[in-house]
Amino acid sequence: MSVRTALVTGSAQGIGRATAHALADHGHHVIGLDVREQDDGPMARTVVADLADHSSLDHLVGELGPIDILVNNAGLLIETPLESTTFVEFERIMTVNVWAAFALARAASTSMRERQWGRIINIASIAARTGSTRPAMAYGASKAALVAVTKHLATNFGPYGITVNAIAPGAIDTPMSRGQGLGTTMMPREDIPLRRHAEPEEVASVVAFLASEEASFVHGTTIDVNGGKLMV
Repeated sequence: MSVRTALVTGSAQGIGRATAHALADHGHHVIGLDVREQDDGPMARTVVADLADHSSLDHLVGELGPIDILVNNAGLLIETPLESTTFVEFERIMTVNVWAAFALARAASTSMRERQWGRIINIASIAARTGSTRPAMAYGASKAALVAVTKHLATNFGPYGITVNAIAPGAIDTPMSRGQGLGTTMMPREDIPLRRHAEPEEVASVVAFLASEEASFVHGTTIDVNGGKLMV
């Protein structure tokens, strides 16, 4: 098995942290990036960076060195009623959830194209499919946009041996889904055919698969991990 360098954004907790563990368990050199300080844990290196600061993104990958596996997991959720959503909130969510993922993928793809191998995995959301049933219109819109970005990148990067896919999690037991004081409540278990919420590791295992050679012909798709809540 080849040892690859993986960059995981939003690695301090939740799906990002579980993903860092999963990729490290598969022998990869993992770099974790988050807006908050974090311990290294399973990661070879951690970086503190604010993905809302779009001016710094073009230089970030160059400072980290060649990336083989990019997991765009970092996401911003702001719950605001439709009539109260401001341009500033909308712009910030789009910057973190869409622009940062696109900019990092574009930058990382330079070395991936040279090596004719790469994996880009974008963490979307069930909200990309539903438009969000909660007061989080901008979040749902951003995740739908991320799915569109995934398809565009897949079309353009495929000829270089770079696979690009997205994962759309449903009710995952993470700090974000529990609200972190934002007022979000977890999706009722009775609304999910499997009658439970998922653990972050259950998403991380799908990331690890997409990063592997076994997923070499999985490309341009969005994999739903939602316990059957939404079947498309």
